[in-house]
Amino acid sequence: MGFFDTISRGWKMSKLSMVVVKHDPELMFYVALSGVFSILVFIGMAIPEILQMSWIYDENGAMTPAYMAFVFCGYMALSIIVTFWNSAIIANAHIRLSGGDPKFTDGISAAMKRIHIIIIWGIIAGTVGLLLKMLNTAAKNEKNPGLAVLAAILHFIGAAVWWMMSFFIIPHLVIEGQGIGDAMRSSKDMFFKRWGENVTAGLGIGLISGLIGFVIIVFSVGLIALMPDLWYIGLMIGAAAMTVLICWASAAEQVAVAALYLYSKNGFMPEIYQNNGMFEFKLPTADELA
Repeated sequence: MGFFDTISRGWKMSKLSMVVVKHDPELMFYVALSGVFSILVFIGMAIPEILQMSWIYDENGAMTPAYMAFVFCGYMALSIIVTFWNSAIIANAHIRLSGGDPKFTDGISAAMKRIHIIIIWGIIAGTVGLLLKMLNTAAKNEKNPGLAVLAAILHFIGAAVWWMMSFFIIPHLVIEGQGIGDAMRSSKDMFFKRWGENVTAGLGIGLISGLIGFVIIVFSVGLIALMPDLWYIGLMIGAAAMTVLICWASAAEQVAVAALYLYSKNGFMPEIYQNNGMFEFKLPTADELA
């Protein structure tokens, strides 16, 4: 019973977060802008390879320090872009969930006011992300089984700890205006003291978007099979639907973070969630699962 209650809560959280995105479709546009800027950075990062510039590899075929620094800066730029637009989404969602009626520029304005902190946090998050990626790569490619297992364990523990430590970091940075150190402590305390043991990864949104994505793929493949001469129509419809789905799911995830931030801070869910019968969000206890 407890497992199905968890699925039900995750489904309800997902639907209600979608309702918020429906009220404020600019949140999806924020995600789209994040994607556009990220693509531009990826293109910029690929230019040296495309043009086969001489400074990117040495005579032994290894990456030069200059190229490694270039790639590192690119990753940091990507992290800052994602952090900025996630901050805009959460700021806008916070206004909506607090009873306001946000405008398109409100989220951007809130993020711009904290741009210096967002840049610093983006670099920190990007660096940690690169380190975790290196551990994951080592776990997959290391020929020594013992070292591969060690890298896999370190990656799992590191990713879990980082996720828990940073879950509420953006609300504290942008909404409360805290510095990096205070925000990390507040995020950690909020996660563990209030309901850290009860949070569920993805809040059901990942599962739901995955199922919808599967339906979109099946539908697109079906169109291509039925109209082989017009295969591009099915491909375009599928690509457009997947783009909308990704924007919705990404925005809904940040809205859920904002809702759970308010729940953890105030002790009750935002009004739009309460009006739909959702007064709390937690996993069942061990006794409930027994």
